Parts: sequence; C-alpha cells; structure tokens
Amino acid sequence: MTEQPELLIEQARKAARLLKSYSDTIRVFGQYDADGITATAIFSASLLRENKNFHVTILKQLNESFFSGIRGCKEKLLVFLDFGSGQLEFLNTLSEKKIIIIDHHQPQGKPADHIIQINPLDFGVAENLSSSGTSYLLSRCLDTSNKDLSELAIIGAIGDSQAESIGCDWGLVGLNREILHDAITCNKVSSNRGLRVWGRTMRPIHKALEYSIDPYIPNVSGSQLGSVKFLQDNGIELKKQNGDWRTLSDLTQEEQRKLSSAIIIERAGNGQENPEWIFGDVYELLNRPGELRDAGEFATMINACGKLGKAYLGLELCFGNPDATEKIKNLLDEYRRKIGTSLSWIEKNKEKIKKETPQGIYIFAGDKISEHLISNIISILHKNSNSIKPLFGIVNSEEGLKISARASEECLQLGVNLKGILSSVCKDIGGEGGGHAGASGATIPKGAQELFVEKVDNLIREALDKHINIKVVDKTANSKEINTHDNIDSDYGKTGPKEIGAEREGQAKSPGSERPAERRIENSKQNRGAQKMERKGLVQYFGS
Repeated sequence: MTEQPELLIEQARKAARLLKSYSDTIRVFGQYDADGITATAIFSASLLRENKNFHVTILKQLNESFFSGIRGCKEKLLVFLDFGSGQLEFLNTLSEKKIIIIDHHQPQGKPADHIIQINPLDFGVAENLSSSGTSYLLSRCLDTSNKDLSELAIIGAIGDSQAESIGCDWGLVGLNREILHDAITCNKVSSNRGLRVWGRTMRPIHKALEYSIDPYIPNVSGSQLGSVKFLQDNGIELKKQNGDWRTLSDLTQEEQRKLSSAIIIERAGNGQENPEWIFGDVYELLNRPGELRDAGEFATMINACGKLGKAYLGLELCFGNPDATEKIKNLLDEYRRKIGTSLSWIEKNKEKIKKETPQGIYIFAGDKISEHLISNIISILHKNSNSIKPLFGIVNSEEGLKISARASEECLQLGVNLKGILSSVCKDIGGEGGGHAGASGATIPKGAQELFVEKVDNLIREALDKHINIKVVDKTANSKEINTHDNIDSDYGKTGPKEIGAEREGQAKSPGSERPAERRIENSKQNRGAQKMERKGLVQYFGS
C-alpha cells in the first residue's frame, strides 16, 4: 500500500472533532511500555488543554479480565493507546460506546462504525510511526499549538525502537523524522551522532559502561569492577581534578575515539556479532534538567516505570514533576541491573537454552528472565545478531508462556510475517498472538513450547516456499532476479548451516562495513520512509 499520511491525519481529525464535541468524562487506557506511556501523556496533555474531564488507567494488556469488566464502565467514550487494534473482535461488540483507538500494531479485523481507529498501518505508513507519534498527530489536530508535545513523541519512538521506529543506523526515520523536525524547531530537542551508551550525562563513566546493555560489552556490562578495569586499561581517567566523577559527556574527542575503539575491540574479541554497531543518533532534551536531557535515558526511565509496576511515575516524568526523578532512581538501577544480568545469563548458558532450527532461533529462559523484560532482551539480542533467522524468546508468565519474537528486514522480504505466524499458531494451540510483521509477541499454554516451535517452523518454511521470485540487492547494489527456492536451500538452512545475510565465502567482513541484512535490501525501511518525507516537519499538514 502506498503511504498516505494525509489520510492518516484526516482520520485523526475525525477523532479530534469527536473529542471536541464530547462533554462527559472520557475513559483512557494506555499500554505500560515507554511508547504507550508517552502516547498517553501526549493525549492527556491535549485533553487538559481542551479542559476535558478524563480518567487514565495504564495496563499491561487487554485480557479476558479486562473484557469482562469493561462493559460495566459508566463512561461512554473510551480511548485506547498502544493497543486496541489487536482486540477489535471484542471492541466491535461494545456498540453502546464510542471508541477511539490510537495504535500502530497490526489490526485484527475491521473496526465497527462506533470505532475511530487511528493506525498508521491502515494508511500504508508501515513501521516508522509508533503510538506516541500517532497520538501526537491527534494532538496537532486538536490544536496546532500542541507542537511542543513533539518532544514526548520522540521519546516514545526511541522507547519503541524494537518495533523499527528506529532505522538500521539507529536514527529516527519516516514520519518520526518529521516529528523530530517539529521538536527541533520549537527548541525541545537537538540531534547529534555519538556512542550509544546509556548514562552519558547523568552517570559516572564506569557506571555508564556497567549499565550498558545495548551495545553489550563483554566483561564490562553488568560488572562495576570490570568497567573500572576496562577504563584504567585504556588510559581513561575516572575522575576530574576536583575529585568529581567524569561522565561520557566530559570526555574529549580523542578520549571518545579511544573508548569507542576499545569497546569495538572488546566486543570483537569476545565473539560479539557486529562489534562496530555502537554508534547512533543521540537526542538531547533541551528543556529537561541535566540528568534527564538524554532522550534515550528518558525513554529507559519511562520503560522501567511501566515494566516494574510504577507506570504512574512514568507519566509524572513526562509531565515534568521534579519529585518523580528522585523516586525512580532506585527503580531504574534495578531495571538496568536485571536486563544486564539477563543478558549475561544468556551469554553463559546459551548452549543449554538456545535451540536453532533451519527456520528459527529459540531461547528458552523459563523463570530466569521476567516476562516484563523478555521483549527488551530479545530486541537487544536481535539488533546485535548477524543471523537472518527469526529470534524467539520464551519465558514463564502468569498466563502460561510469554513469547517475544523479532525478524530482520531481509527475512520480511522473503515473505515471513511474525504477526501472522504467531496469530495462526496461537489459534491452533491456544493463547493469543499479534504485533508487527517484524516484531511480535504471544502467550501460549505452559508445556506447549515444543509444539509451538514445530508449528512456527512449519509456517516459516511455508512462507519461504510460497515466496518464489523477489528482487534483492547484493553488496554491490546491483539488482537481480533470483529463484527463492535456490536461495533457501543453500543459504537459509535447509541443507546447511549458512544463513541469508551472513558473510559469503571470500567476502571478509571488517569493522565499519555495512550491515549485511538491512543494507543489502534496496529501498530499505529507512529509505522508503525517510526519502519520501521532505524533512520540513508537519507544517505541510498543519501549517506553520
């Protein structure tokens, strides 16, 4: 489908007209991750400016217990942020309500007449606009002066990087890049290129490296002693002359180059795939206090609040409550520590818990990794993997087994759709599944993991077999027609260990070379989304 942002915005205007005319209390439900919380904050701020009465609840998901209770909700207008599109079958039955859905996940069915669904996927704006960005479009439709809320949309997009709001060069793409332009022009955000290490402004260098999980630094991430020794071995002073701890932002350019080289060497020496993938766009929040100025750190804080059961603190952060920062410091340390510990545990136990089939890679973590963190863990592992095969994480949850899955751009080009696969498998074995083509999740009954793997493998194989002729681009950027069956047999794993996107014989890979999976595809997501935009912000839709 051709991208039609104008129609997406017209759908947002339709919802804005309903909101402006509605005089009773509005019931608002937001999802509990960084994208959902920022989307809820944008929407709530917009309602406050419209002098509307509303009640907000943040939820992990829309499950059976929610469905059983929502019919008795006294409010007549319900709004869902970062979920809802996957629950249309139920929401369509609430014909006595008016419903607005602000989401970016794959819709399951078509919305009934009482539902206004604002979803980029309905208008061909695929994978480069998260729910926070969609909520921002609605806020601009309510009042064009809401341009200042673009800052929260950027934070949400960064927090939702696992769903490809962040491009293969770790920078915002597509409509999100236009929203970034809005944030820059209203002096809310600045953008620069730098080392993707969390805590660049608010943590001592050794703590920033200790808490670094993406990129993961072997022998350093998760270890304070390891991080201190790493810096000392590379001649980087930990303290200023006055005795204060130095941060990453205090390093000279020469020290930054030295540190970057050392991290790459450490990653390469310990078998990390793509050791040079440590750089990206760094977004600074210009009107936030020093320790909250890094947008990536801010998004991580909000995500920690939601995943550790304190979503209300994430909303307070978005609204600028100065007390919220102090409240979440210990919470944030716990969150980073748990992710770092989980990554270290996987690294040490991967031979025991990792199962690789010709069609996919599966990590069985049981109780060792929280169901609230598995999506973050799988996202980090997938970003740093060279394999084209889809990656699945399987952990215990309250509802059974929680599954988080990721697939590369090249895998999608070969016809694999994780959302469709997980939805189909869950219908067969029980549970629920959905999400995006390249980033999806599911819940299945306990004890069903082997059946799950078998059925997923079968569906991936079927998808590849159906995909007969496609255009791909090799590393010389020359387009050619290939027979996918030949490609599958020789590269994907049916008859051998090679993977599409892995280095071919005689093609040595060096640090700094192009990412094989993402950049071999002509007109990748980043190019498709970003090149169509004029990078003038949303002035073309809302005026100056």
